[in-house]
Order: sequence, then C-alpha cells, then structure tokens
Amino acid sequence: GCPLVRDVFELTGEFCRVPKRRCHRHYCWEKLRRAEVDLERVRVWYKLDELFEQERNVRAAMTNRAGLLALMLHQTIQHDPLTTDLRTPT
Repeated sequence: GCPLVRDVFELTGEFCRVPKRRCHRHYCWEKLRRAEVDLERVRVWYKLDELFEQERNVRAAMTNRAGLLALMLHQTIQHDPLTTDLRTPT
C-alpha cells in the first residue's frame, strides 16, 4: 500500500490498507514514489559530479603550485625606487 505521510513530507511508517483498485485517495502513488527516488538519484549524481570537479581543481592546483611556469611568470615589485638592480641586496 501507499506509505502514509503527515504534513506532506513526514513519513508516519504506516501504509494504506485499502485495495489498490478501490483507493481513489492514493491514485498512481507508485509513479510518484519512483519519481522521488529518481530525483534523489539525480541529486546524488550532481553532488558526486561537483565533488569530482572540486577534487580535479585541487589536484590541478597542487601540481601547479611548485611548477616552473609559476616561477617564470612571477613578477618582482620594486619597493625602493633607488635600487636599480634587484639581484643584489642594498
């Protein structure tokens, strides 16, 4: 039978005991329940996809952290206008 609910979403743990053909109150409840299960699956897949994307971003950031390209693109800011050569300390 159809699982009975309280306040639209809260399951009571009880079921409708009226035969399926005579119960007009719970018409097509199986289709609605399958749709709820499918929707929950889709939500889980989206969450899993987001987590995989985050993991990929973290791994890419970790590999680029100590790369040569980052050192080559690094710019040094000259705070002291009197210093012309940044390689030797003044």
